[in-house]
Amino acid sequence: MVAGLMLTVGVMPAVALTGAHAKGGSGLFAPLPDDLKITNLQQKTEIYAKSGGKDKLLASFYNQNREVVPWADIPDTVKHATLAAEDTRFYEHGGVDPMGIIRALVSNVTHGGSQGASTISQQYVKNVCIQEAELLPTQKQVEAAYGECTGGVQRKLREARNAIGLEKVYKKDQILLGYLNIAGFGGRIYGIQSAANYYFDTDAKDLSVAQAASLMAIVNNPAYLRPDVKTNVAANKVRRDYILGVEKKEGWITADEYAKAVATPVKTKITPTTTGCAGAGSAAYFCSYVSDIIRNDSVFGRTAADRYNKLQSSGWKIYTTLDMGLQKKASAAMRAYVPSQSPAGADLGGAAVSVDATNGRILSMVQSKRYDETGGKGTSGPNYTATAVNWNTDFAYGGSGGFQPGSTYKAFTLIDWLEHGHGLNEIVDGTGKTWPAGSFPCASPDGPFAAGNDTANEGGYQSVLRGTALSVNGVFASMASKLNLCDIRKRAEDLLVHRANGADLQVNPSSILGTNEIAPLTMATAYAGIANKGRVCSSIAIDKIVATDGKPVKIPEANCHQGIPSSVAVATGYALHGVLTGGTAAADRGATGGAWGFAKTGTTNDAKSTWVVGGTTKVVSAVWVGNVNAQKTNLRYVYGWSACGKAADARHCLWSDIMRANEAKYPGDASWPQPDDQYLYGQRVTVPDVTGKTPTDARQALEAAGFQVKRGTTASDVAAGAVAGTDPGAGASVPGGTLVTLSISSGPAQPTQPTQAPPAAGQVPNVVGMSLADAKNALGAAGFTNVNAAQVPGQQGAPCTVVGQLPAAGTQADPASTPVGVGLTNDPSQCQ
Repeated sequence: MVAGLMLTVGVMPAVALTGAHAKGGSGLFAPLPDDLKITNLQQKTEIYAKSGGKDKLLASFYNQNREVVPWADIPDTVKHATLAAEDTRFYEHGGVDPMGIIRALVSNVTHGGSQGASTISQQYVKNVCIQEAELLPTQKQVEAAYGECTGGVQRKLREARNAIGLEKVYKKDQILLGYLNIAGFGGRIYGIQSAANYYFDTDAKDLSVAQAASLMAIVNNPAYLRPDVKTNVAANKVRRDYILGVEKKEGWITADEYAKAVATPVKTKITPTTTGCAGAGSAAYFCSYVSDIIRNDSVFGRTAADRYNKLQSSGWKIYTTLDMGLQKKASAAMRAYVPSQSPAGADLGGAAVSVDATNGRILSMVQSKRYDETGGKGTSGPNYTATAVNWNTDFAYGGSGGFQPGSTYKAFTLIDWLEHGHGLNEIVDGTGKTWPAGSFPCASPDGPFAAGNDTANEGGYQSVLRGTALSVNGVFASMASKLNLCDIRKRAEDLLVHRANGADLQVNPSSILGTNEIAPLTMATAYAGIANKGRVCSSIAIDKIVATDGKPVKIPEANCHQGIPSSVAVATGYALHGVLTGGTAAADRGATGGAWGFAKTGTTNDAKSTWVVGGTTKVVSAVWVGNVNAQKTNLRYVYGWSACGKAADARHCLWSDIMRANEAKYPGDASWPQPDDQYLYGQRVTVPDVTGKTPTDARQALEAAGFQVKRGTTASDVAAGAVAGTDPGAGASVPGGTLVTLSISSGPAQPTQPTQAPPAAGQVPNVVGMSLADAKNALGAAGFTNVNAAQVPGQQGAPCTVVGQLPAAGTQADPASTPVGVGLTNDPSQCQ
């Protein structure tokens, strides 16, 4: 009956199912399908970080928790238990046992169902079919394919045919090993090694006779025989003891071994593993980011389903950039300064990420909430403490829609200012005001724009350097009005800045003050480009991936390129250094230790979001503390939530602690280059000669040349009411925007009696407040001809005007041998 039935379906007579005939081959069999190759098994993917120079397992991903082991790790205890449980004649038949086929076919034809009695080879074929089904993209497809793998006479006959084909290609030991590596042991536990780990906390090679039999008992019916379920333990022992009895009958164990094994209780030591990032502790959000890279990057597969399956079943070992030492310290700082639970009526959070400025490698990534891939119990309100959303990253990589970076975005206006020939010492009007429509080239939409300052005393004419240190909105509005908003956007894009939701960066006037929503990782990447002297690298989370065969897997490479000119980056870093040493980030000045550092703060309207971004030449950190879900809590008014004081200051404590740890592990350079003169002073402008003009005409000529103008009076032979001269004087080469004083003639001076005696012979005259030329003349007249002029950093005053002298006025000295030093606010070479 069996022979006739099998011939009907095109297989072969039962006589051909014996070992001898099957090995001889038959033209009645189709070639072995490619997916039956024994090496093609799902294995768990593992993600590692560095900890103390060693690789530390962060998380595993799997549909099937499997670790493939070689034949050398399969002991006799496992081999004999497997044969006793599933197929005692395995080494005798040719892939299909005729008596087993008879029993299964008769039962299935007469009673329905899908009775087993399959050989180990047949079971291997069925398990491969099931494994392929589980990799299909939809649950409906999985269920349909699973049905084809497990039900019906046709399935049994196809299974038999493939089993025979399998044995024509592989040796018996190879098939048995393949079976032991693919078999299911309950839940997501697959393969003898993972089963030994999970149920007995040991390796397959160390399983005892009783343990091996207990594991192989599970395979018969995992739902009812897996011993991690208390009610199954008795049934597992019954099945185990049956297997032990078969082993004794076949002579694979002795009577004493049998007696000892059956007397041993089924005593498990359950060692569970988790799939996904929930078990990665403080590194869970970074782990989630790595998994999203695998899911998103086409280098890992053509379709999303392909990439997901690689993550879940490829058996890759993914070695990441994360430094667990820095990660733990960053996490401790986050816990200290940004609690997971928000104050009443608020929805606040914090995120911080550090990158290696030289290559883009992510070193730490933390946030204030606990990671929960299910989304947590609610994602808003004061009581939730967990979320799946990674605030450090873009939306496509598990993040939010980003946060407004506030004044940290001003760096890109500064870069464009420098690239267009302007200098840090140029003077602009920092007054807060409303700018009419048309003030900002390339604005979209265009309309009136109010650029107010934080405090009233921030405004007025000042250098760009000072405006950067103090983050004066009016200064950057004035700068942007002389530039092009589309160019500013391009400078941001040059440093890989993009919106977190994937949309284009906006170029409305408010964008110069940081209204585009951007992820902290993006801001860290951009500032790392500044620290790396203009060479920016896309962020990298994966160092290497190793496949199960030991070969490397292609990974996304760091996109390192010269984003902005090195000279511009040097000047930008020079300006941002002032933010840290005497500006809005002065509270963090000690965070970089002996290394040169730079930073920029950012605070959005009503302090809804607060930032510090910056670092050293080696590591840059971006810290954000603010409202999570578009809430309107002003962090300046929240007290008692952070150990740093008010919530608006938490960013400083957090950034400082993280950067101290970074600097200790990756010391930055102790110095930074001096910017080229063109970036300090911009395009020098020559003061035009307006002597003799009316004050109105003179003002117009000076303002047309880019100067600021104020009026003064002086006695002169020039006609009263006309311009007698300027300070700086005509022909002086000075930075654009310099304040020029018009001296309006009051007519010839009237002779008067001197109000004070000239300095006594050998006495140094007072030249403070004089122009450099007048000072030299006055000193020369007193006999002091050795005059040295030098720039005095940090002093305020008009260019080319003496702000200090040494020796002091009135000092008695020998004119012939005493040099006199005079100090200016600018480079003396600019003065004539």
